[in-house]
Parts: sequence; C-alpha cells; structure tokens
Amino acid sequence: MKNKFLLILVGLATLTILSSCATMFNSGSQTIVVQSANNEEGVEVQVKSSTGSYATKLPATVAAEPSNEGVKIRVTDECYDNTTQTVGKGITPSYWANILNGWGFIIDYVTGKMWKYDANLAVVTEKKESC
Repeated sequence: MKNKFLLILVGLATLTILSSCATMFNSGSQTIVVQSANNEEGVEVQVKSSTGSYATKLPATVAAEPSNEGVKIRVTDECYDNTTQTVGKGITPSYWANILNGWGFIIDYVTGKMWKYDANLAVVTEKKESC
C-alpha cells in the first residue's frame, strides 16, 4: 500500500513539473484569414512564419504554428507599395492555467505556444500610380 501511494505521488509530481497548459492545448496550427484592406484581389504577398516563408495572393488563408516570432505578411506585388504587417497575437487563456504548477509559464514562453493569433488581418494595399 505504501509503495502504491509513493508511486502515485511521484507520478503526479512528474506530471505537474513537466506539464505546460498552453503547449498541451494550443499546439498545432492556427488559421488566419488575410485580405486586402481595400478589398482588392490578386495582390502578391510573402508570408513569413517560424515554419518558413512562401508566396501567395490575397485573399489568403494562412496556417501558422504559434511562436514568439509571429507571422509577417509583406506585399511584394510590383503594382503596390512594399509594406509589411505583423499578425496580431495575444496570450491564450490556457496559458494562465500554469498558475497551478509554475513551470508551465517558462515552457510555454520558450516554445511560443502561449500565443494565439488574431483570426483576421486586413493588409494595407496602396496601388502605385504607374500601374
């Protein structure tokens, strides 16, 4: 009986020390809808996130893993001014559950899983007069 209690206690202590709530509940990619603030279509942009970078056209649906770096959208179309915008982010509610163990705050910050991206981004697109 004593060994069983000790085993359960060690198991619970290990789970508490190694757990980080946002990493458990906020893992995986998040979807962000990106469109032109002027409702223009076909504007070429470059999407940069922690997992890489790729070209696409507006409007676009971007899938990104939460990270400390965030997600940046850069207008690359030759007929538009070259601007860059960062997708907004906030702390996910599951991050605050780390108050139960303390260690999770550090783990979630280091992994970047504490962040939840805004679901929508309106990119400012200014068309050049020459186009």
